[in-house]
Amino acid sequence: MGLVYGLVVALIWGAQPVVATFGYRASLDIFDLTLLRFTASGLLMLPLLIRRGVWDAAGIGWPKALVLLLLAGPLYNMVLVGGLHWAPASHSSLIYPAFTPLFTSLLAKLMLDRRDRIPLLGLGLLVTGVLVVKIGSVLASGTGIEAGHASNAAYTEAWRGDLLFMLAALMWSLYTVLMRRWNTDPLSVVSVVQVGGLLYVPVYFVFAGTVLFQRDFGAIAIQTVYQGVLVSVVSTLLFNLAVRQIGAKASMFTALMPLVGVSLAILVLGEAMSLSLLAGAVLISTGLFFSLKTGDK
Repeated sequence: MGLVYGLVVALIWGAQPVVATFGYRASLDIFDLTLLRFTASGLLMLPLLIRRGVWDAAGIGWPKALVLLLLAGPLYNMVLVGGLHWAPASHSSLIYPAFTPLFTSLLAKLMLDRRDRIPLLGLGLLVTGVLVVKIGSVLASGTGIEAGHASNAAYTEAWRGDLLFMLAALMWSLYTVLMRRWNTDPLSVVSVVQVGGLLYVPVYFVFAGTVLFQRDFGAIAIQTVYQGVLVSVVSTLLFNLAVRQIGAKASMFTALMPLVGVSLAILVLGEAMSLSLLAGAVLISTGLFFSLKTGDK
């Protein structure tokens, strides 16, 4: 079941850029998307947190809960998407999936026992597969720059966005390893992080006012359901369950995100199947299979 959970998470996360496109086209920015995401998920998970206990953070304890909130809450969402202000989307879909399992592997070696470490061969195949897919995509585009939605800045400063993508990967990796180290309950973590994200709501309205309500209602509804329910609650819960069942190796399912994104481009946008996509699929699938079947070497 850990394998199934990881695959569903990869599908949801891989499709996120496609869905977010509708939000950007409707003039929603990262602050708007973060508000919609955590308002929906926070209110949805509030009854569960109340039932499991607010005073002790659903059994996690508030010191640990605040760390997890910092790593996977509104700040994480803004770091990940905020990088698009300087760097093209192609950089995000390359750096985040490649560095997440890499950082997780390094952190697991430092913080977890031997059984939870990611085999180096499997990790290498995953990262190579991601690179093959994205390099092939860049070469096919002819420019190496995809159409970004949140950036009007010159891409000569793309390194700033690249650093943010790497920081987001590091934050999620540390979140993954700490959940495993602390042996946290998946539902408790989801409820605490998502409800804690409601703290962002008053901050948003203080600085942005009510301009959000002037946007397209259809776009707001789509982003609320997808970002607030599927991404924040469903996929996060499934990811936490995968971490609990198969350990830190669950982070490697992020390597499937570029494949999902490219596949959606083929199906939705009518782009052609490429040799790099097929090669990347083989490398990533082999890396996942090898890593999930073997221990650390």
